[in-house]
Amino acid sequence: MKYGYLKTIWHLLVLVFVCFFVVQYFLGGSGNTNEYPSKPIQVVVPFSPGGGTDTFARIIQKGIKDNNLMPQPLVIVNKPGGGTTIGSGYAKDARNDGYTLLCLHEAMITAFVTGQSPHGPEAFESIAATGEIIQILLVGNDSPFHTMDDFMAAANAQPDTIKVGVTLSMPTHFTGLMLEDVAPGVRFRYVSSGGGAARLSSLMGGHVDAAFFSVAEYIRFKANGLRPLATFGDGRHPGAPQVPFAKELGYEMSNSNLQYWWFPKDTDPSKIAYMRTVLEEAMQTDYVQTRLEELSILPQLIVGEELRRRIGDRMVSFAGMSLKQRVDLPNVAGWTVGAILVFGLGILQSRLRSPEIVPGISDAPVLRFDLARICLLAAALYVLVMALGWLSFVWATLLFVPFCGLTLSGFSSTRILYALEISLLISFGVHFIFTKLFLVSLP
Repeated sequence: MKYGYLKTIWHLLVLVFVCFFVVQYFLGGSGNTNEYPSKPIQVVVPFSPGGGTDTFARIIQKGIKDNNLMPQPLVIVNKPGGGTTIGSGYAKDARNDGYTLLCLHEAMITAFVTGQSPHGPEAFESIAATGEIIQILLVGNDSPFHTMDDFMAAANAQPDTIKVGVTLSMPTHFTGLMLEDVAPGVRFRYVSSGGGAARLSSLMGGHVDAAFFSVAEYIRFKANGLRPLATFGDGRHPGAPQVPFAKELGYEMSNSNLQYWWFPKDTDPSKIAYMRTVLEEAMQTDYVQTRLEELSILPQLIVGEELRRRIGDRMVSFAGMSLKQRVDLPNVAGWTVGAILVFGLGILQSRLRSPEIVPGISDAPVLRFDLARICLLAAALYVLVMALGWLSFVWATLLFVPFCGLTLSGFSSTRILYALEISLLISFGVHFIFTKLFLVSLP
């Protein structure tokens, strides 16, 4: 009697929670509605947390939130790796429903023209370019190069020997290439040192002779003992007014880096216009203006025809540059695929056998590897249908959880109700927790 009473309480509690989560799912912004945005918008940042682009995206995110510029929040999703191609590829393949944004600077163009990325601006809808970042060339205080002319003369006299820290195929790399183009005979030896903090470590450790940074990074790092040689804007930078700019020194080049915002191709123009307006308003907020000034980021904003013209000009400019092969890199992708194949063959050769039943012990447990394999296959299919966008997390989970539970239990009729209850709790409940409490977008 007591057991039956507890079962009734359990079922009632499950029913209450399921009803709450289902109502939140359909009425809380995850169902179909004509109002945009009706759920959080995912902003893909193809760098690790704490980097320049991530920091900038979070500044815009806070400016929008604090000033109630949108009824739904922006959710930052970091997808680093592959020289930005993992994050940009994820955004490119996302649904063009206006709920996936990409925040990526000039690397969208540089990675494409160098062949590092298979997709460029043509695979996206540009929304706006915001926050102009100016680069600066730094050496250590103990460097023999006291001026920009000293540095360039050495690179001319000893081609391919002056080691310059950059991120290959990224804007820092292209600033060096542009310097080479305006100074015949100059050739640097590029060392891919990673992000700003990694380039600082390489410079301070003597692994490179010089490195490109943003002015904001220079201000943050200069206490380590750094000597600036030149900036690369069209005038002296307000964050480093004592540092000459390249054109002032006779090097006719400039290179700035803006943070671009992109939607997947063929996104509804009305949603592009909406997000453009939100970004314009965010850039005008006191918080964003103050933070950009603190970080020495110029409050630039480019939209519309001017934006399209800038992207086209940068594509032509960067594609026309002479990209010299300086470093022979191992075929990492090939080695990885090979290792996976070898590992997979090893697994296929191994045989999984059910343990023998011990004589005299009729109820000894038997490990059902056949059922486990079915569930593993179902798990792979579960991930695949969400990755391809065939089913959302909620509906895929509603199918996956009871299937695996019933399969492993031998499709016991007494467990069907419990399997359905648990699947409802997991699918709608986890969706509520992540999207409403943690502001994490699910498929």
